[in-house]
Amino acid sequence: MREERNVKTVVFDLDGTLYDKRGLAGRMVRRLWWCLPLLAAERLARRNAHYVQFASEEEFFAFFFASMARGHWWTASIAEKWYHLVYMPAMVRLISKTCKPRPEALRLLDECSQKGLQTAVYSDYGCVVQKLEALGIDPKQFDLLVSAPELGALKPSEHCARQVLEMLGAEARTTLFVGDRDDKDGASARAVGAQFLLLAPEN
Repeated sequence: MREERNVKTVVFDLDGTLYDKRGLAGRMVRRLWWCLPLLAAERLARRNAHYVQFASEEEFFAFFFASMARGHWWTASIAEKWYHLVYMPAMVRLISKTCKPRPEALRLLDECSQKGLQTAVYSDYGCVVQKLEALGIDPKQFDLLVSAPELGALKPSEHCARQVLEMLGAEARTTLFVGDRDDKDGASARAVGAQFLLLAPEN
């Protein structure tokens, strides 16, 4: 963090930042081949939910699962059960078996600990605690764990990013967002006037 200025709080993205997620989507397809239409519907619903701000997590997921069910034989209720009982648990299991923390992310976490900086994980997905545990990263080392849907939207929602700062009691000018995607993590930081560090995937 030598190039960043007066950093007091570091907000980490999870998927792709704290671990290398390359190949995970393909492994998910192979693991859940029997429900490919639901996988495709989940991806479409996620795209439909981008740049839409909802008042609560409940409203976000009501839209999300209704979008998943639109034009299909399954209902929003079936989509919800599949997402929480099949899709997300399968992702956590695959992360546990096939993914490792990114060394550069671990070095940055260690630097934050040595400097006594406030840290958080701000993810576009849920199961934040379960994923950290699957990676062997102690969730208790962070001051805040939160997913964007809990705050009513997906990255790069300015409203959600501001809520993260408020929950941490942090100032934007002394906060560093760390992520693997400039269009989501970087845009979140810029939306609130925070600093940004891109941890691009290795080739």
